[in-house]
Amino acid sequence: MKLAIEELIENVKDELLCYEDMEQASQRWENEFLRWVESNKGKNKDIVVESGGTFFKIKDEEEVFEIANSYVDAIDEGSIKQYWGKF
Repeated sequence: MKLAIEELIENVKDELLCYEDMEQASQRWENEFLRWVESNKGKNKDIVVESGGTFFKIKDEEEVFEIANSYVDAIDEGSIKQYWGKF
């Protein structure tokens, strides 16, 4: 399934905001994700650029939760750089 980049951002940020005190972290995730998308267009099979816009391929809705939960874990572990390296 493909989600527009904006839709994926909105869904992940909504999921991050389910955690306490994650307003700044959700904004930081959005900024980092947009940078990641720009630097990985054409290099990552999950980024699809079509005439209608830029999309991100995910297996299912569960993957949105995994993206958010992994980011929370990365914050807790101080491993945000590794998070984006494996994204």
